[in-house]
Amino acid sequence: MRIPKVFAGGLVGAAVVVALNGCVSAPALTIYGELSDRCFSTSTTADGFFAYIGVTVANATSRDVILREASALQLINATVTDISVAPSRVAQASFGAAPGGDLTPEQRLLWNDRVDINGAVIAAGGTAELLVELRARDYAEYAGLRGLRLKYDDGWFSATSSSSTAVGFVPPWANCSTRNP
Repeated sequence: MRIPKVFAGGLVGAAVVVALNGCVSAPALTIYGELSDRCFSTSTTADGFFAYIGVTVANATSRDVILREASALQLINATVTDISVAPSRVAQASFGAAPGGDLTPEQRLLWNDRVDINGAVIAAGGTAELLVELRARDYAEYAGLRGLRLKYDDGWFSATSSSSTAVGFVPPWANCSTRNP
């Protein structure tokens, strides 16, 4: 039996799922990163042309939520090979980006703490980092994603949050101003 990790709070007990008609749903999560598009240069590595990207998710409500699934809304010359989640260690701090997988010591702590999305819990008032491994399909141009969708529930009701976050990278011989979003 897999016991879910809980971020910033206690373990959520077993929940009885009840189908109800009405307008009630799980509390809303906020996916940050919509302030501006982010583009950075990365180098090719023995593992290919890729980056690790983190996006902060906040649960500012009074109920714990259980994450179920995350996906990119649009991919541009890229594939997502993994989306996982890790607890945010410091309020208002985020993972950011790690071009070519070159992690800072702070990023390595989060990367090592990551778990599968399905079943991870963000406690009431807590935050977590969605960690995305984004790989370019080819080495010729911009590779990125536009938008993330996160499905979750509070043990009773399901909901979806989306963000129009745009983030990507270019090879070292290109310039972000010439990207192809």
